[in-house]
Amino acid sequence: MNFKQKLGYMLIGCLFTIAGYILASLGGITTHAQQDEKVIDKIVCKELEVVSSEGKTVVSIYAHENGNGVMGVHNAAGKEVVIIGAVVDDNGTIAVIKAAEKGGVVMRATENGGAINVHNATDNSVVTIGAIENGGGIGVYNAAKKTIASISATENGGVIGVSNAAGKVVAGMGVDKNGDGLIQTYNDGWRIH
Repeated sequence: MNFKQKLGYMLIGCLFTIAGYILASLGGITTHAQQDEKVIDKIVCKELEVVSSEGKTVVSIYAHENGNGVMGVHNAAGKEVVIIGAVVDDNGTIAVIKAAEKGGVVMRATENGGAINVHNATDNSVVTIGAIENGGGIGVYNAAKKTIASISATENGGVIGVSNAAGKVVAGMGVDKNGDGLIQTYNDGWRIH
């Protein structure tokens, strides 16, 4: 092959390359798609995951088995430690749990308004703060799941109750039906004022 033939083939190859580039540019295809800013109106998928540079899931958005939407935040080990969604019931829920999946805090909407439950390492609810029928309430529970202290609103005002380890009320302070202060202690069925 002589020099003129080689030069001719090179020229034809260059023309095809330039023509291909021009056609690709007219079609809107670009080699830098990640750098161009584009707004997408809607993405439809069954699950969406955001991964770290190591490929581990750090955030996931998916449908819970009950059909409600859920967003989960994962720790470096891949455990879901924050859950936002309607998981417990059809109302909104935020759960912050330990990597060992025992203990943590659950905040949720309830029929009366809202509630926060604090769980210990054995996953028992040990403190509850929430809206009740007459206002608000706080309950503190022992390891046997018995109420040992409570503060709540009643139709007359506020009440504080203290119970023994078996959950039996032994002391209370509150407001009676006349609006007067009331302190009571209980001892084997006897009430002392």
